[in-house]
Amino acid sequence: MRFHIVVPITIVYTGLTIGHPGILAPRTTCSTPDGDGTCQSTSSCTGFSVAGYCSGAASNQCCIVESCSTASGTGTCLDTSKGCSGGTFVSGACPGSSSIQCCVKSFTPPPTGDLAALDISSAQSASFWSCVAKSYQKVVIRGYFQACSEGGAVDTNLLTSYNAARAAGITNIDSYAFFCTGTQATGVACKSPSTQITELQNYIAYNNLQLGHLWFDIEPASGACNAFNLGGTANEALAKQFTAIMDSSSYKWGVYGNGNQWPSMFPARSTDVGSNLPLWAVQDDGKPGVGTVTTFMGGWTTALAKQYNLDDSVCSGSVDLDTFSA
Repeated sequence: MRFHIVVPITIVYTGLTIGHPGILAPRTTCSTPDGDGTCQSTSSCTGFSVAGYCSGAASNQCCIVESCSTASGTGTCLDTSKGCSGGTFVSGACPGSSSIQCCVKSFTPPPTGDLAALDISSAQSASFWSCVAKSYQKVVIRGYFQACSEGGAVDTNLLTSYNAARAAGITNIDSYAFFCTGTQATGVACKSPSTQITELQNYIAYNNLQLGHLWFDIEPASGACNAFNLGGTANEALAKQFTAIMDSSSYKWGVYGNGNQWPSMFPARSTDVGSNLPLWAVQDDGKPGVGTVTTFMGGWTTALAKQYNLDDSVCSGSVDLDTFSA
């Protein structure tokens, strides 16, 4: 999963490589006969670029990110010169010149009895939801994040994404929580496990969200926000505080975790912090199917779900790919 620090701003700026000085240039909107987009460098455009509609350098062009649908599946309109990594170009489904074609990445259905799923950590476009609804039966939406300047906070994109998913016809929805669990450079202490869990559950109840499972995301992180950096014994004790509360909750909680990361957080790979809860196992091997999980830890010998592709792109959105037991 990915971690996002949410900072309110009024202008969207182009990114700079860390360590290189420069001036942040605002991205302005642009409109072309092939669609609307934003002015940005052709090298940073994740869709296709149209020249002549943006001021500045020749490389500053109108970047249009558009989903497309073909008999072979759904995809994203790209210039063929960029290539279609992990997929195939299909012509006739995109606006613009003949070099703008639909990049359709191969969709591998899960084994019979499993559900094709994906998880997201940020809000997505309306076209994303209508596109993924054609192939995916389940979605997991981030509901709580570290927010290390606050000690943890509800991710209000949960409600937006939940409504968008249901509007597109996806009703099998879970949520995951990446709680504040470390010592932070900000000096702000994480809220207690009880407070963080209660904040999320109250938000869900207030908005009457009909969710299947809630997932406790256990993974290390460092940088702007730290996670499980207290040392093995303290990390174990903290994780058990969370899972004890979850075990007695009226909501159905589970644990998301990677067996290969377990020893970096806890005294041993075998450390059990909550194996009485179902497991969503991380095994980034590109193979869908809950039955293909082999990297167990912490007392688990079976899994309810598997995350098999991290940091993927589907329907012009940033996602992780998963398989869930039906």
